[in-house]
Amino acid sequence: MKPLILLDIDGVLNPVAHPNGGGDGPDVALSDAKVSLVRRLSRCGRIAWVSTSPEDLTAELESQLQLEMEPLRVELAMRESDVEEPTPKLRAVTEWLAEKASAGEADWDAVVWIDDVLGPDAHEWADGFGQPVLLEKTSPEEGLTKEQVASVESFLDGGHGA
Repeated sequence: MKPLILLDIDGVLNPVAHPNGGGDGPDVALSDAKVSLVRRLSRCGRIAWVSTSPEDLTAELESQLQLEMEPLRVELAMRESDVEEPTPKLRAVTEWLAEKASAGEADWDAVVWIDDVLGPDAHEWADGFGQPVLLEKTSPEEGLTKEQVASVESFLDGGHGA
């Protein structure tokens, strides 16, 4: 078993859009530093996108990342009431995790959630979750840092997860 790493895109990876010269939309690119950090995370556990970004954008990012295992995608069926919550994605994430568990597809032994919007409700949820949970809140301007990836590695090396 390995940990599950819930990973947001905007405010965490901060891809940059570039005009693509005639395609449907802009091309997106991650900085070399962010690619390196995500690859480090992928060696720690299974990545699952927790983002409202469209599938074509995540597919473009995945082609740049070239990870050994294709990331999962948390379905974020957001409700109007979710935007009022301190952690708007919490309900959808909780439901997705429960669905995976009831289907026998929850093969992780710890959860790491990296997002730029994690409120006190996420901390309450983490405290009551049945497995170890690490929440890493990024600064939306800077996004994911090497210190945060080191924190994830330390959390997992400390016996939480594989």
